[in-house]
Amino acid sequence: MTRMPVHGHFGPAAASTTVLASVVYGLDSFIARLGAQPVNVFSRCGLEGRRSTLPSDTVPLDAYCRTLDCAARETSTENFGLWFGHQFAPRRLGMLGYAVLSSSVLGEALDNLAAFFPIHQDNSVVSHRKEGGVSRLDYDVTDPLIHDHRHDAELSLAVFCNVIREALGPDWAPMSVRFRHKAPAGVDDHEKAFGCPVLFEQSTNTLVFSEDILTVAMPDADGILFSAIKAGLLQIQRGKQAADQKSLMHVRQVILDLLPHGYPSIAQVAERLGCPYWTFQRRLADAGMTYRNLVEDVRRHYALKYLREAEHSVAQTAFRLGYSEGSAFTRAFTRWYGCSPRVWISGNS
Repeated sequence: MTRMPVHGHFGPAAASTTVLASVVYGLDSFIARLGAQPVNVFSRCGLEGRRSTLPSDTVPLDAYCRTLDCAARETSTENFGLWFGHQFAPRRLGMLGYAVLSSSVLGEALDNLAAFFPIHQDNSVVSHRKEGGVSRLDYDVTDPLIHDHRHDAELSLAVFCNVIREALGPDWAPMSVRFRHKAPAGVDDHEKAFGCPVLFEQSTNTLVFSEDILTVAMPDADGILFSAIKAGLLQIQRGKQAADQKSLMHVRQVILDLLPHGYPSIAQVAERLGCPYWTFQRRLADAGMTYRNLVEDVRRHYALKYLREAEHSVAQTAFRLGYSEGSAFTRAFTRWYGCSPRVWISGNS
């Protein structure tokens, strides 16, 4: 079996959602082929013509989405994302593409696409599910700051369709395709690209197709290659997790800096981090944390640190940890450590 579960992580609170830079591959030549200047498009949108030099290189997803929007305007191509995705070979996704293509059968390939996708692009979800003989492949971006990504959604479903066509041939078509956004001008393009009815203003971005195709063998199945790609993806994931830990340390420091001014609100901390409070709150939830518990953990840890330092009295420690009254700090400390701060000091002096 070549499946791998991927768990969510605590993304850097002040950083934007990112995608592996392999998605930029071929974008410049496609823009040029449609009559625009790629350098102008990239520089205007913050990508600056970047290409992936390492498998772990990333670009901000919001900048990528802006680039697709700008390219549509500059090339006068209303459905730019759709057509870029239509001609995008899955292997050009880099490690994600090769992981999918080297899977044994199509159903497993789609399961791996869903499992590995959070490494390829964070704050996003791909799910593959089967219901009564029908399969659904859903895609969405969960970052609330990226709320208008029509070209990205159309590009992504077109590429997912190409994954299936790797196994079934270029003429294969899903039963239907659904998008969350409103219908753009020129919807005939969508039915031409997908070869099936395309619906808009739906609850999800989804490919719908028969479950019967899931047992078809992938033509480039290669267990050894898959194992190597899986190891590389896990290495990228570990790197992200290390960055997450560094980011969490920064969050704790921000809370500590604000505590002498009273109990900081989640909005105050998020503002210091440079992101909306709901994004910060969601990332804490994704990591299994709550803001209240995080603040308490900071207080509990630094209570001992301060009390070990002779220059900090119980009153001073209470103030530095944001307690308006010493009695409130004493109650909290007793709950944490089973004795009052003064008793703890006398036992550790």
